[in-house]
Amino acid sequence: MNKDFEFLKNKFPGAYREIALEHKAVNTVITFCDNKNQYLLFTGMFSEVNGGKGISGELEAYFVNFLADKYKATAFARASAYALEDQTTFIGIDIKSIDKDLWSQQNNFNVDDESKVTSVDKKYMNSSNKNVICPAVNAYFEKITLPEDTQLFINNLYEQVKPSLQIVKLK
Repeated sequence: MNKDFEFLKNKFPGAYREIALEHKAVNTVITFCDNKNQYLLFTGMFSEVNGGKGISGELEAYFVNFLADKYKATAFARASAYALEDQTTFIGIDIKSIDKDLWSQQNNFNVDDESKVTSVDKKYMNSSNKNVICPAVNAYFEKITLPEDTQLFINNLYEQVKPSLQIVKLK
């Protein structure tokens, strides 16, 4: 298995749990590694791009594949909040490598009356190495030939997002 995939599988869920507790919120994060660095992108700022329309699931897949090529990424992770019909809330974390390794897990969390996160379970409730939680992750690392106008759009989107990309050196 890819070492960046293993790093994300072993470190990202705990780090993301701490972020959710610190900010008392579960914000969608896309993170990836390139053998030297971990890059974090909080997608909450996406509503400010694309003319205020944000990024749809299909556009997210295009953008992630653009980032994979640009940074020579070998593994991606995506974390986001979900709610079940019975109102159980969980953080869904999907991790995928360039070699098609998969890991998905669910960590339940609780909120107070103001919808602020009060706790996040350290242990995951469900996991899978075959199925993702977010369908967009299935398209990560897929070679997609984009029309020229779409490629220009993705390049422009990257320039808008680039200042918000956080970089952490891997140890």
